[in-house]
Amino acid sequence: MPFTAHDLRYNVEQSYPLLYAYLHRQAQRFLHSLKYDASEVDLVIGHVVEQLLRLGMLGAGDTTPLIALDHLSDAQFYGFLSRSVHNKAIDRLRKHRMQVSTTAELEAPDGSDNDDDPLNEAITSLWGTTPFSTPEEIALFLASQQSLRNLLKHCITSLRSAPNQLQAVLRELQEMGADDLLQGILEENQLSLSSLSANPHMSQHKDHAHKKLRHCLQQQSTNLTVLIALRLTEYGKQSADTGDYVTDLPTLAQGDLSQEDVRTALDILVADGLLTWHGETQVRVTPPQMKRISRFYREE
Repeated sequence: MPFTAHDLRYNVEQSYPLLYAYLHRQAQRFLHSLKYDASEVDLVIGHVVEQLLRLGMLGAGDTTPLIALDHLSDAQFYGFLSRSVHNKAIDRLRKHRMQVSTTAELEAPDGSDNDDDPLNEAITSLWGTTPFSTPEEIALFLASQQSLRNLLKHCITSLRSAPNQLQAVLRELQEMGADDLLQGILEENQLSLSSLSANPHMSQHKDHAHKKLRHCLQQQSTNLTVLIALRLTEYGKQSADTGDYVTDLPTLAQGDLSQEDVRTALDILVADGLLTWHGETQVRVTPPQMKRISRFYREE
């Protein structure tokens, strides 16, 4: 069943799943060797969806004026979508080849895997992987993602006091293909990548920047579980005997939280496999668990 530009504007509930399926097929077609990489496919789809949103078309109804896309024939509109997918897919293939060719430069000095990517571990995908069933779901999703994007921009911008760390994150955004986010940060802060000089210790600066970003994201969150995860990292005192980090419920419940709130959040961390806790007043966190909890982030 085909869809039209008119459908996307006025009947997004029925047409979005069709749009998603079409973009998914086109993305796999143009990504070639990366067509089975779900994250790459989602990135391409998200890029096109963001274009439609930015143009004020997807689900906008009469709240935004008609644009050139609204007046295209069905064939022309499908051509526009296909070209958008093709261009982004080519861009991703080019960036992937560049990353593969420089793998040796990106590896950690000791040969270990660098798993400190805040965009992989601190937040969820900006676009997700499933269609939305109702316009309300799309509206809620877009609101939450815009809020998350603004928060991420705020945390990245806070790195301006550490120029080398800011440079490392901006270069990483460029390599990941997060062009819209990168351009927004550069414009708002009157920066340019060309004005940032190369640094031989980029990997080390990136690691430090990732830690600051994770901490900033947690600090700005109003999610109860994220708040308790942050307090576990801040209030836990390391035992000289076992190396575990130890705190208790009253300490975690400081401020406007009750111990019942704390228990609820701890139960979620346990369910997520991040913590071993059986309801005791004392909360004990092992060093490996603390490393994962320090990266924990969940949207509202």
